[in-house]
Formats: sequence, C-alpha cells, structure tokens
Amino acid sequence: MRFLPIIALLGCVAFAADVSLEGTLEADYGTYLEKDFVVNNAANHDLRLKMNVDMDENVRAVVGVASKSLIPSSGEYSRIRHRDAATPIGSDSSRWTSFEFDGISLEWTVSRGLTFIFGDITYSFGSFNYYYWRNPDYYATVLPTQGIRGLGAKLGDDGYVYLGASDANSKSGRLAASYAFAMPGLNKVNNKFTLAPMLDLIKGGGRPHRYTFGVDANYSRSYTDLNYAVRGIYGVHPSHGNYVNTFTLEPSFNYKDFSLAGTGYWAILSDSADGGIPITVDDTYTPDEKLIYVEPAYSFNKKFSMGLGFEWHKPDNSEKDLEDWFLIAPTGYLYPTAGMNLSFWISYAITEGHNNSGFGISSSVKF
Repeated sequence: MRFLPIIALLGCVAFAADVSLEGTLEADYGTYLEKDFVVNNAANHDLRLKMNVDMDENVRAVVGVASKSLIPSSGEYSRIRHRDAATPIGSDSSRWTSFEFDGISLEWTVSRGLTFIFGDITYSFGSFNYYYWRNPDYYATVLPTQGIRGLGAKLGDDGYVYLGASDANSKSGRLAASYAFAMPGLNKVNNKFTLAPMLDLIKGGGRPHRYTFGVDANYSRSYTDLNYAVRGIYGVHPSHGNYVNTFTLEPSFNYKDFSLAGTGYWAILSDSADGGIPITVDDTYTPDEKLIYVEPAYSFNKKFSMGLGFEWHKPDNSEKDLEDWFLIAPTGYLYPTAGMNLSFWISYAITEGHNNSGFGISSSVKF
C-alpha cells in the first residue's frame, strides 16, 4: 500500500509529459564444484531501471529503482559470475531485494555539449573492460562507483563537474571533475587518441584519503580488416603517509573474425619492513596486487562467437599464506539482438592444494 501514492503520482506525470523507460539487467546462474565434489549453485542479478519524464525537448526528470541479489547473512550485494560473493539457490525469500529507490535527478540540456544536473549523481573512473571486473561498483584502477546529491554539469560525451553532499557519511562533501581531451593531430576518422584526467576531492571524512587523481588514455587505429586499441589507466591517492599507485593496461586486437583482448593490472604495495604502516589491497579497489587476463576469440557470425579466457591472480604481498592462482574459462557468446548477450562458460580454477571447476550462463541486457 505504501507504493500507491507513488504510483498515482507517476500516473499523473505520465499524462502530463512524455515518459520513457531504460535500464540494465545482468543475471547469471552458476554451478561450482568444491572439495569432495560438493556442489554450490548460485543465481545472481542486478536490475536497474530509470524512468525518464521529458517535460520538453531540453528538460527531464529521472527516477531510478533497483533490485539486486544478496549474499546470505551479510547484507551485501552478490556479484555476477563470482564464486565467493554469490547468492546460493534456495527457498529463502531474502535472496534478493525488492525494488528500492535508486535516486532522482533533474536535467536541463542547454546545448549539445552542456547539461546541468541536480539530484542524485553517480560516477566512477578507471573501471576494467573485461570479465566481472568491468563492474565499477566493486573494481576499478582509480575509483569505484561514488554517489553524491548535489549540482553538476555534464560536458560533452565524457566530461563532468560534480559538487555535493557525499554518500560516504552525513558530514562529508565531494568535488569531482573529469574531461576527455582529443589529442591534436592524432584524432582522425581511423585514428583516435583521447586523454582523460580526473580529480576527486572529499572533505569531512568517510574514506581514508582526501583526494584521488587518475588518468585514462585511449588509442585506437582502424583499417579495413584490422583494428587495434590500447588503453592505459593510472591512479594515485595518499595512504598512511605514502602513496598508493595503480596501473592498468588493456590492449585489444581483431583481424577479420579473430580477436584478442586482455587486461593487466598492477598495484604498488609495501610491507612494514621500513617501520611504517604497510600498504595492502585494502587501500586499493581490487582484490589482487597483480592480475593478467587474456582471451583470444573467434566470431563464427554476427550472432555467435567463442573465446578461451586465461587469468593469473597474485594476491596481496602482505598475506604470506595466499598463493597465486589461475583460471581457464572457455566461453561461448550469443548475441540474439542488439543490446543483449548471453555467455555460456566453463571455468577451472587452479589453486595451491586443490582445484575448483564450475559452469554457468550469464546474461546482460540494455534497453
């Protein structure tokens, strides 16, 4: 019954203005085989909907709702295609959240390259392109998803300036700014190079460092049958009197129906040998000190392709009992229509002392 006033309001709005719906849905099912052939079945989802209420061609209100799966007994959201942060399949009705309010904003487009925004704003910087690391809520070289309520301006396709009250705590404020520059002489029809610096400042607590700085550089070159691109990301923020430096390199290449993509990540950590407080992965936004991901793939047609993913993970250097581990993941990709893809995968994790295998289906829909 508590939703009736909202429904009535939205109904009135629908008759007064143009209303459209957009959103994203990521969902998966996985079966993981643990030691002694113990089976763990998991089902995760992340559904986000936005209702756009266009008052005219330049002004709109945006209302968001979301539903996500939960990790039992933790209150935390589960993650797509993740063995250790997944939602087990069962009869428990608390496996996922009901639809929850996910922000509201007012947007005024003054010109093609300038939009003012007021309300709930989210942003991230330096998220990965491939595998489940592409979720900026959890993994990023520079900064994962942040939230503020305040004022801002969107500049062009990738630039922004945001100022407002941070969701870190009730006393903090945040300023964030970024803009992608096209490099003169290297930005042509078949040859592009952009450089995007980013600065994020916070005042009033809520996180251990007061500022974050990052740079995201992208270079691509296109020919008739051959295309390649290189992306480099650098991030830095202070911690315990030192600086946390993180790097990511993401090359990609395709020739006709063959493609090769990869991610290489490296965080400069330190131990306590010098008498100071060590820098660990807890000071970064990834679970590893280093990781490498490589996937060659072949496209049979526009609807179906197959890839073979290889991963190497090096955990925190301060945790001496943690060993490197590897993952092999053959994957089939199906593209039924624009904005939708399905992936059918088998995974085999090679860990010190025991190995784990699994298989499943993952989906991603944008509408």
